Amino acid sequence: MSFESPRSIPERPNASTKSSKASTMQNGNKVETISKGYDDVSEAAPSHAQHPRDGISPRTWTIMLCGNLLMSMIGGYDTSNVANIQVPVYQAFGHIDLLPWVSLAYCLSAVAIVPFVRKLTSFCDLKWMALVSCVLTCAASALAGAAPNIVCVIFGRVFMGLGSATIYQIILSYNVVFARPQELPLLQALVGASFAVGLISGPIVGGAFAENEHTTWRWAFYIVIPVLALTSLLLFFYPSHKFPTKKTTLQNLKEIDWVGCVLWAGVFVLFGLASIFSGTKWAWDSGAVIAVWTVFGLAVWAFIIQQYMSFFTTPEQRAFPVHLLTVSAVAIPSLCALLSAVAYGATLYYTPIYFAFTRGHGALGAAVRLLPFIGVFIFMIFLSGGLLPVLRYYKAFFLVGAVFVLIGGGLQQTVTSQTSESRVMGFEAVIAAGLGLMWQISLPIASAVLPPQYRIDAAALVNMCQMCGISISLAISGAIYENIGFGRIEDIVAGMGFSAHDIRELLSGADSPILSRLDPEVTLQVIDAATKAIVSCFNLTIGAGAICFIAACCMKFEALDFKKRSARKVDTEEYDKA
Repeated sequence: MSFESPRSIPERPNASTKSSKASTMQNGNKVETISKGYDDVSEAAPSHAQHPRDGISPRTWTIMLCGNLLMSMIGGYDTSNVANIQVPVYQAFGHIDLLPWVSLAYCLSAVAIVPFVRKLTSFCDLKWMALVSCVLTCAASALAGAAPNIVCVIFGRVFMGLGSATIYQIILSYNVVFARPQELPLLQALVGASFAVGLISGPIVGGAFAENEHTTWRWAFYIVIPVLALTSLLLFFYPSHKFPTKKTTLQNLKEIDWVGCVLWAGVFVLFGLASIFSGTKWAWDSGAVIAVWTVFGLAVWAFIIQQYMSFFTTPEQRAFPVHLLTVSAVAIPSLCALLSAVAYGATLYYTPIYFAFTRGHGALGAAVRLLPFIGVFIFMIFLSGGLLPVLRYYKAFFLVGAVFVLIGGGLQQTVTSQTSESRVMGFEAVIAAGLGLMWQISLPIASAVLPPQYRIDAAALVNMCQMCGISISLAISGAIYENIGFGRIEDIVAGMGFSAHDIRELLSGADSPILSRLDPEVTLQVIDAATKAIVSCFNLTIGAGAICFIAACCMKFEALDFKKRSARKVDTEEYDKA
């Protein structure tokens, strides 16, 4: 059975067509109704229109919820499952210069594919896209698990990112289409909580497999296959959903903004290369570093100009949903989602490294000390998802959340190698409280203010922002950690016969001759140096919190109605600017 939403792909209006504006009343306030001259776009679903959920049995809806939560959890798990197995991977294959790509390749490929996936969801069947993506992720997990060298592990991670990003976009699309408006905030909270459960289970499960001599690190990848097989079975019970279009599949493929998609992907690949290899593989003043940063800058400007001017595409087919950025209630919360992901990535990845260096905890012990962070994060996600439809004033959530992140980020700057574990876990809990308030409410807000035909684009925008934030966080924090940590430790062990390779091994967490051959006093100096490098990574948290607070101050103080399917009417000028 096929259920269709009222969304359609808007056609570009004629130059002679003028937008008209009329006043109406909503919740006692005067708002503007827009008529944009689009023949095939309605401002909102008609009041008599059938909701896509009508006709779906409660059992089918429950199966859809379970499947979406499972897929979200796997997405979180795949994001973090290599956090505690990088050392075993290095011990198996060597190539410490390629080791950062084992974690970064996933996030970069995930964010790179979202614009293309966004276009596919506009004319492909969501159910079959999800099934194909599950198969791709399973194959990628098998490739990484059976890899004969580190390059195959990296390629496996790339294809995992492609599959998982597609799955996550489909989850958001199904939620936007089939959830009733008042359900969406809490449903997004469930998705966010499942993703968080996957994130915390990644280091724990991966570390447990790595420490077991019978399973080894390879099962950190293999374990995904049976879970996705179960998810694939659930997908067969999903209703098929394909957005209406008068064009053939070939016509839709031809209209994709291929130039924009390639430029977007190129920007993130170049950013990863520049961040990871600068100062580690290539000296900062080398021609290679200058060249890659120059090309990266050119690619960024090329993408911005191409999207703004619609070169080789049309305004409505652009890879990035530029038209949404003209609506402040969409653009600013999306920016906050990106900044939240930046703070999230830095805290999630480098707090366990702190515990490993300063307390000597193994993979499991370090990961377990993230439980306060994840527990508070999940609780606050549910709290914000439940309160948003009741309180309706979304600005308050971002203001309070940003303050928590700012306070937690400031407290992180006081951390030393002697700081007690309880204090560090308390600091991470404060950050988690702020992040949880902001993490999943951007999409419900966008769905409340946008016409139905733009809600899938809003889901893609939120997906881009979150994956983009995590990618930026991992790339920048990795560069900070490697460069600052290497410089400080090199100064301490200068003249003691240790090579640059020994220092890189130490920073990666692998067995290094440095700690075993130094006297206790010098060892403490090395640990202090590594701690300072980790704390430098937490600068991203306080910076993200500060920008997020400024952005929240710029939000309108307005109440949204989450109980109606129709969108709040937005000013014509906001869309016309796009």
